[in-house]
Amino acid sequence: KLLLYEYEITDEPILTPAFRRLPAPVREQISELHERAQDDPAEAVPIIEDLLDQYPDVQVLYNYLAAAYSSLREEEKARAITEKNYQLHPDYLFARCNYAQFCLRDGHLERIPEIFDGKFDLKLLYPHRKTFHISEAIGFSGIMGEYFYRIGDEQTAQIWYDMLIQLAPDHPMTRQLKRWINPSLMDKILRRS
Repeated sequence: KLLLYEYEITDEPILTPAFRRLPAPVREQISELHERAQDDPAEAVPIIEDLLDQYPDVQVLYNYLAAAYSSLREEEKARAITEKNYQLHPDYLFARCNYAQFCLRDGHLERIPEIFDGKFDLKLLYPHRKTFHISEAIGFSGIMGEYFYRIGDEQTAQIWYDMLIQLAPDHPMTRQLKRWINPSLMDKILRRS
């Protein structure tokens, strides 16, 4: 059953306690790594790995490293880092979402309820939080939409898609879910092969 509770969505950074404890220069360096992991992943990887050696409890570093490996088309390394982040930080929303994406990709739909503790709403999953970053809401909505579509609950998938349209109509996650819910002829052909 899907229950949608109200919460605020912001584009302001929501900093984890581990991130807040870092020295200011390190926080600035990490903030700059998000773009570098995508724009110049080969350069970003050793920097992120060094920072992870020093600060293994900073969850976002695992995300950036996995993203850099994905950009380099090193999917096995990206998967390993994603799984490690989820194992080390199972309550961290991005660790859950990133791990869930691999599970969806691999067809392990049965793992999705386990990853999210059977809670298919951000407020149920994190009752102590009132505000979520827009990227958290987008990532969670995309995962939920694809999951519900793939288990045959197209009505619930449509609710998540409608939410994504409101949040970020041009986001890749929104376009991806649209292809699941309203596939083009080419998408239908590709799914059969």
